[in-house]
Amino acid sequence: MDHKAAFIYHDLLKEPPDLKELKKLADIGSLSVRDLVNLKSQVFKKMDVDLDSMDEKSIADLISENPRIMIRPLLNNGKKLWMGFKESAYQDILKL
Repeated sequence: MDHKAAFIYHDLLKEPPDLKELKKLADIGSLSVRDLVNLKSQVFKKMDVDLDSMDEKSIADLISENPRIMIRPLLNNGKKLWMGFKESAYQDILKL
C-alpha cells in the first residue's frame, strides 16, 4: 500500500535538539525529558551516567551532546507523540 503524508524531517545528528525543543516534545507526549532517552541504546549503555541523579537541563544537555541516545524515530502532530518504530501505529497515523 502506497501512502503519502506531509512531514518535516529533522536530522537529530546534524541539528541536535536543545532543552526547549526536548521539553516541547516531552510535553506533547505527557513525558519528562528523561523519558526521551533510549535506555537500551548501545551509546547510552556505554555512558557512565545516572539519569535519576540528573535534572532536566542536564539530561537535555546530555541528549544534545549525544543525540543517538534518544528514542527514534519520534513523530508528532503537535498534539500527540509517537516514539520508536511500530508499524501498526504508523498505519494508524496515516489514517488520521
